[in-house]
Amino acid sequence: MQILLTGASGFLGRSIAAAMVGGGHKVRALVRAESRELAELGVEQKHGQASAFEDVCAAADGCEAIVHSAGCSDPLASIETLHEANVRTTDCMLGACELVGVPRLLLTSCANVVVGQVDLAGVDESQAYPDRWTSAYPHTKALAEQRVLAANSSELGTCVLRPHLLWGAGERRILPALLDLARRGKLRLFGEPDCKIDPCHIENAAVAHVLAIDKLAPGSAIAGKAYFIGQGEPISIENFLNALLRAGGFPPEKRRMSSLSARALATAARAGSDSTSPLINPYLLELFSHASWFNLAAAKRDLGYTPKLSTAEGMSRLFTALTRSRMQNRTP
Repeated sequence: MQILLTGASGFLGRSIAAAMVGGGHKVRALVRAESRELAELGVEQKHGQASAFEDVCAAADGCEAIVHSAGCSDPLASIETLHEANVRTTDCMLGACELVGVPRLLLTSCANVVVGQVDLAGVDESQAYPDRWTSAYPHTKALAEQRVLAANSSELGTCVLRPHLLWGAGERRILPALLDLARRGKLRLFGEPDCKIDPCHIENAAVAHVLAIDKLAPGSAIAGKAYFIGQGEPISIENFLNALLRAGGFPPEKRRMSSLSARALATAARAGSDSTSPLINPYLLELFSHASWFNLAAAKRDLGYTPKLSTAEGMSRLFTALTRSRMQNRTP
């Protein structure tokens, strides 16, 4: 199948591209700049922006499916930036499907679209959106997936995947800040230690995309539906953060900051000059203060989804990758 993939240069997009190529699909990526890594995979690259309708239509011409994984996940980004990256780009994909005649659209959303200020323990896809989102990020992702699901028809089969808290080698949102604080001896745990979450390893999320695109078609069993994707291994927030620390070569952290200090730091959080986010921000503090793990039965039943990597296997791979990186960066 000829597939147009957006976001192929990103953390998840690169893994999706590799998994799609490995699954026998022809992948065309809409990119702003040429990527040597994508070229080595054999991915065709078309220059353009996902928010430019003309660029999307030109790239989608001749494709049998669009996998839209591009977007902004920075909770500290402006509402305007998040809307442009998550909602407007989705509108461009839907318009291109109609104009060019692409019969399949798979959207990468996130499980956080249903996360509010209450514990979610083992809920399924019938879980409603919250009355109030914790930030503009999940709100704009919810708007995008609502558009995609509403567009499902006899001519266009649409589907939404909701991986939760992606992690693995190359993740840039949580891991670098966590390891930097540990390295400087300034790390303190925050949030509710016993609340469980189910972070999804990047390779499992990529495999789910291949399974979904293989089954998606107008009128298919998965058309018009959303699916939670995860490890199927709920873990406490404290244990997850300490597993990341061990993978980075640091001992487990037991010191905690008070809820008052955590909230003060979160309120003062600003994006860094290099566009990275601090470890504690209002979005993550709220997320790590409540349970958020999901029933994966629908994905297992309809997609044939089974996590490729267990959490232990994923952490072992992360340890190997981080160790190799440290060795390569070590000065003689």
